[in-house]
Amino acid sequence: MRKHDGSLFQIGEVAKILGLSRKMILNYEDQGLVVPAVKDEVSGYRYYTADNMTRLRSIRTLQSLGLSLKEVAEYYYDTTNIDRHLQRLMEMRDALDKSIEMLQVRSAKSGDFTIHSVALPRQICFCRQYTCTDVSEAAIHLRNTYIAAARTGYMSMVRCMFTVRQTAKPDTLHLLCSIPVEDCFNGPERREFPETLALCIYYRGPYEGIGDARRALKQYVKENNISVSGYFRSIFLEGPPTRGTNSADYITQVAVPIADR
Repeated sequence: MRKHDGSLFQIGEVAKILGLSRKMILNYEDQGLVVPAVKDEVSGYRYYTADNMTRLRSIRTLQSLGLSLKEVAEYYYDTTNIDRHLQRLMEMRDALDKSIEMLQVRSAKSGDFTIHSVALPRQICFCRQYTCTDVSEAAIHLRNTYIAAARTGYMSMVRCMFTVRQTAKPDTLHLLCSIPVEDCFNGPERREFPETLALCIYYRGPYEGIGDARRALKQYVKENNISVSGYFRSIFLEGPPTRGTNSADYITQVAVPIADR
């Protein structure tokens, strides 16, 4: 059977163009995820349209994100559980964003105070406020807040904990210890942080040196007449749980929210 016109593709062409195997394409067809535009029942030849190819690419992308073929089918055809599928994809996006972020920050070098523009995500947090005398005491309060948040059963498995420095005074350590939790958490410690633009430094080194990164960021904001819209945050990307006592390899995202420019 010959192609009717130049707009149709044989399965071998599709496989080559998309980097898929013939077996994978036939499996998608068996699962009801794609239907060839033309199928010769005698010869078994299949022909696909550009729309078929777009669907195949979409299926493969969803698979690469971690969805099973059953979940891909539900994504396409289950219209009664849209919210559940949307939540699943958002969780996967968050995990992917975190992986990308971690690859970026791993390249941070000690003493590198390069300024980055980022978007801090909206998140719900379990928060407790403390006045601390030094970094060691702050670490104890943050750990205790983490334990309390974990015991709620709603702690996020994706987002990183952070502190918000709730004063501009350099010699005063008023901290809001913040542990991301699921949106459905409704305890008295619940606090919502909206999505916001921010400037940040990916600081590599012991927590005692975070102040140097904060001062560099503050100086940059001042020199460039940038309007800030919130207090400085220290977002703990890698620390004792992954780096043990090797504090030289701790990575902290020091960020300050800014107004839209």
